[in-house]
Amino acid sequence: MFDSEVMQILDEVDNLADMIQDSQIFQQYEKAKETLENDTEAKALYRDFMKIRDQYTDVQRFGRYHPDYQKIMLETRRKKRAYEMHDTVVQFKQKETELQKLLDEVASIIASSISSHVKVDAGSPFAKNQIGCGCGSGGQCGCSVG
Repeated sequence: MFDSEVMQILDEVDNLADMIQDSQIFQQYEKAKETLENDTEAKALYRDFMKIRDQYTDVQRFGRYHPDYQKIMLETRRKKRAYEMHDTVVQFKQKETELQKLLDEVASIIASSISSHVKVDAGSPFAKNQIGCGCGSGGQCGCSVG
């Protein structure tokens, strides 16, 4: 059931989302994403990685008994590294991490503003509230006294 108070909160959420989308961090993320999407070399590296990954999946079914085990494992790591170390990919990942950090921080601030007992989903190591408490993956929570 939506009353005027809930509608007002939803309007404020929309305003917050607009503010985030207007932020420099989001704009840099969008630019990096577009650059990555238009980078033909990065696309080729990704395709190469995906091809070898399919072979890797096949090798995993047989493990060390597969005749090309060592070759496929090594080639998979090489292709993945080549893609992940490509400058455009590195730039995108950095901007993606910055945006995620901002979103985690906003969520943490909102949660801690409501109550110090509200837990924030912290699949990211950046998710900590203002007093240095946070939950890591696996449900491990802890606080550090500053």
